[in-house]
Amino acid sequence: MDKLTPLDSKCLLSDVKVVELSTRVSGAYCSRLLMLMGATVVRIDTPLAVDCPPELSEEVLFALNAGKESVDKSASNLDEILGSADVLVLDCLHDDPFDGTWTEFAKLLRNRASASLPVIDLSTFRPSTETESAASTPLTANAMSGMMWAQGHPGKEPLAEPYDLADYFAGTQAAGSAALSIVMRDHGYGEPLQWDISSADAMAYHTGQITSNFLRYERPWMRDGARATESGGFYPSAMFPTSDGFITLVCRSPHEWDALRQAMGNPPWSQRPEFQDARIVARDHADEADSYVSAWTSRHTSAEIAEIAEKVKLPHAVVLRPDQALSYPQFVEHGLFVEDQHGRRSIPDRSWRVFESVNSGAAGRAWSLSPSAEKPLAGLRILDLTWVWAGPMVTAALADLGAEVIKVESTSRPDSARLRGAARENGKPLPGPDHELSPYFNQMNRGKRSVTINIASPEGADLVRKLAVECDVVIENMRPGALDRRGLGYDELSRANPSIVMVSMSMMGQFGPMSGLGGYAPVMSGLAGLDAITGYSNDDPIGNFNPSLGDPNGADHALALLLAGLHYRSRTGHGAWLDLAQTEALTSVMRVPFAIAATGREVPAPANSHSSFEPHGVYRCRGDDDWVAIAVRTNSERARLAAIVGAEGAHAGDLESRLIEWVRSSPKDEVETTLRSRGLAASAVLGVEAMIESEWARARGLWREYDHPFLGNQKLFVLPWKMNGASFAAPRQTPLLGADNKEVLIDMFNLVDASQFQELQAAGAIS
Repeated sequence: MDKLTPLDSKCLLSDVKVVELSTRVSGAYCSRLLMLMGATVVRIDTPLAVDCPPELSEEVLFALNAGKESVDKSASNLDEILGSADVLVLDCLHDDPFDGTWTEFAKLLRNRASASLPVIDLSTFRPSTETESAASTPLTANAMSGMMWAQGHPGKEPLAEPYDLADYFAGTQAAGSAALSIVMRDHGYGEPLQWDISSADAMAYHTGQITSNFLRYERPWMRDGARATESGGFYPSAMFPTSDGFITLVCRSPHEWDALRQAMGNPPWSQRPEFQDARIVARDHADEADSYVSAWTSRHTSAEIAEIAEKVKLPHAVVLRPDQALSYPQFVEHGLFVEDQHGRRSIPDRSWRVFESVNSGAAGRAWSLSPSAEKPLAGLRILDLTWVWAGPMVTAALADLGAEVIKVESTSRPDSARLRGAARENGKPLPGPDHELSPYFNQMNRGKRSVTINIASPEGADLVRKLAVECDVVIENMRPGALDRRGLGYDELSRANPSIVMVSMSMMGQFGPMSGLGGYAPVMSGLAGLDAITGYSNDDPIGNFNPSLGDPNGADHALALLLAGLHYRSRTGHGAWLDLAQTEALTSVMRVPFAIAATGREVPAPANSHSSFEPHGVYRCRGDDDWVAIAVRTNSERARLAAIVGAEGAHAGDLESRLIEWVRSSPKDEVETTLRSRGLAASAVLGVEAMIESEWARARGLWREYDHPFLGNQKLFVLPWKMNGASFAAPRQTPLLGADNKEVLIDMFNLVDASQFQELQAAGAIS
């Protein structure tokens, strides 16, 4: 690893030019990511609606737009700028937060651009018909997605992700589609491209990943305080108070549960029969266990608990406030935060590093990409060394886009997502092999081929090296050093295949004082500063235990980074190693909190409020636990709302009081329909089952049905990007363990013959 040469991270898209017209975070962040990968970005001057204190708007605009070129919409050379562009990013074609002022200009701009210029069409919500209102905000996107339903205290209002996060997620996915447009052009695709990326779709896609670990297991997906519902199936996954703050503790295996009990000194209660199996604890005894664990953590500082947890190798995170995250040693070592216009280090920069192939001058495997409208990545071959969630989510998306994905596991150590337990029906587990009954695994691994190779054996590692020669991309999310110890690090793989592009997506990155830190999504959101500000107040944090956003956000950033890396490979003929730190990727979508923290002020947990929009919140409707999210952005919209609720001429506080009264007496669907018919942003807060079965989710093609030999029919969420109106889904179901051994190793690549295959099986290299 020490022989690898760092490359400028801007090398990936250094020949690409982007034109941006944005009125919200999604378009601005999309272009920001492309710029950090090297693209030149020309931003047409517009106001930007961002959830930030008005007095910090300049700082936040700087954090999103520093480094971009800026032109006025009336610039005389605008046609020339469009004519030299490679991508056009628009986030206001259907709706904008300024009474449609910029929507009309966006349409004119799109019409002025060449038909061959790829358009990234971002929206917060894309209606299924042209006549339906597109008015939406991150708050209503949260409500539609099913995610908000499961965040908060039982019986209290559901909580949205704070500070425009839904639009950041869409912006990340849009950056991926922009990079893919360039790759398709590189390989001869000449048809016009218009990509449709929606914040509501992006949020639902994230929800669909994690709820595969709930619904088919007959676990509820609901608000359960500062923990995952039923701890996500294995106790604990929760935030606990300490004497000076909060600590996150997560167990996902019997070993980790034993480690927690050991850390507490194996107290008598933990030796009782009902506390031996952490799955049973999660399902039946979580409240009682929480009381014991909270009593223990409350007697210690967060640092003391972290020290104890580190000794017994228990996944944990001190729940950092954003101001503490600014000085977190790993982030400082990586230079994650760069200076704003006042010289304060508050702006998250790149969450990745790029390294050159050790043999970059040599010829590698010839690529055979042949993009089509149905399979944009047809001909691309992926060696998948990922496991659990974030990594497999990337490779499943690549399978949706038409790539060939070969997943390597072993029977002695299969992907641990296979071991989440059997799906249940009518209170009983489904029959079949334990490792084939996990809906969670199947969601993350649709469309792949499975080979079982024991990489811990010399023969197995050699077989994987030979596979890498036949592939274009390697993706892995193991702890740093795990592959190097087996001779499978990027330096070794790139010697044999200099053109290979490898993505490593560990929690903290490959280098730095905390690079070896392991854990799960709640560890990331705790360290990134997000959990401390997701709640009803700073004293009542809820965190992100049900959504577990560290993984899907990391996956979205890794996919965009990889697609940019493919363009670098197409342009130069050289491979590269892309080192993504998933926790840093999560800080990247928190620009407002860090801008506030840099001023020395406490970053408030906004609950469902907004810095500028009013009314803006989640309101209880008539019915049992029924809620609707409503966001009003302008004076014109306030006047329309006042007319609906009978509060013409009322002051803001009086208008909201009347709104609360009107909503409380009405069914949620009626409230949504009435407000949306008047062009206002409103959405009923949907549970995940209601979201899946909604006309909107069906119209958007958010999921596809697959038949599995043991699980039967499954609705699996697929990559939510639309290209020229069409969506993508992997054509194959999730593979059974080792189902493709002979097809891949003998028939496809001729790596072994039949007798060698049997010998490797006997030696345990092929399991």
